[in-house]
Amino acid sequence: MGGVSHPRRRPTIGSPPLPESLRHRGFRTFLTARGASELGSEMLPVALVGLVLAEHGPLVLGLVLGARGVAGTLFVLFSGALLGRVRRSTALAANDLVQLAVMLGFAFGPGDTAWFLCLAALSGVAGSVGEPAAGSVMPLLVPGHRLQEANALRSIVGRTMGVTGPAVAGVLVALLEARTVPLLIAGAFAVGAAVMLCVREAPPPAESSTTMGANLRAGLREVVRRPWVLAIIAVATVQAPATLAPGFTLLPIVVADAYAAPVYGLALSCMSAGQLLGGVVAARWSPRHPGLVSLAGVLVYPLVLLGLAATVPAWLLLTGYAATGVGFMLFGVYWYTALQWAVPQDLLGVVIGADQVGSFGLEPVGYAVSGALAEAVGPRPVLVGAAVVGLVTTLAPLAVPGVSRLADSPGDDGNGR
Repeated sequence: MGGVSHPRRRPTIGSPPLPESLRHRGFRTFLTARGASELGSEMLPVALVGLVLAEHGPLVLGLVLGARGVAGTLFVLFSGALLGRVRRSTALAANDLVQLAVMLGFAFGPGDTAWFLCLAALSGVAGSVGEPAAGSVMPLLVPGHRLQEANALRSIVGRTMGVTGPAVAGVLVALLEARTVPLLIAGAFAVGAAVMLCVREAPPPAESSTTMGANLRAGLREVVRRPWVLAIIAVATVQAPATLAPGFTLLPIVVADAYAAPVYGLALSCMSAGQLLGGVVAARWSPRHPGLVSLAGVLVYPLVLLGLAATVPAWLLLTGYAATGVGFMLFGVYWYTALQWAVPQDLLGVVIGADQVGSFGLEPVGYAVSGALAEAVGPRPVLVGAAVVGLVTTLAPLAVPGVSRLADSPGDDGNGR
């Protein structure tokens, strides 16, 4: 699939071998561009906290962050459909340019609430193209047998920016005037756009002349006619509000009540470290049943929530969060690779968009409801309930054909592995 093969090069004696996917210039350029763009994206929310909270208070801050998230979720399916008609690298560069303009608007525009809300919504709409475009361009940059490794490297870069970006932004907000920080973030987006425009992706297998609406409908049919895809997206749709959101909402509350103060930050750091380790493992390990491995990785998190509710020793809790990070990363890499192998190129953006809606669409509801439930009955019963939902919904899809392999079953109408 996609990408042009290059002959193997002998590694220099004494140096670690270069991952094969990095031998493709288009992928190296893409990875550099996405690194800059994701650094800006991870810095952006922290910068908004420094800017909006100082001028307007927590209510407006919540509205601004909410407007960005809701706009992104509402438009992600349309963005995926659009990708059937434009180059993915062009769409990613356009997103970076819009984010750059948004940052300049925060830096130089009026400071009223309506202006901030409009900029946040614009940022969300433009950002909705990011994941569908980045995921669907991969088969055009590297050969099919290198997709798993390339997805792992992309995830490692993204996770690294996820750790680095907020920390850097926090330091800048503390040291600089609030409206100066968006200018620096605009610089990251400018670099991302400039480098992304240098990406030369291979043309898709067949040029699509269908309308966006037809492309959207065809992409959703791809989800429905592949039981394993529909099952995994259904799991994400339930777990995002019912398991993930309660876990993240109630972690600081339980830590404050039962653990030493640093445990909260250490838990998040352990999860990030686990994700980085998971990326390294996923780049090198191709299990025969990636669906089983992926769901086993996801299964760790409900067990961690039970441990949190039972106030297990801190070292055991932190180990659980590190294992959760590994599991989440393995799942993400194997899942994206399976979609890229199975779904036609012109419909891949829509399918990834549907996955994004399932993964994040109801999560804000989960944050609100879990907080209210914790007020009513206490955090521990809510954690136990979230863990039970997580356990059941992680195990149930194993009965669906194709889930254990993350591939179409033999004789299916789709493109199996």
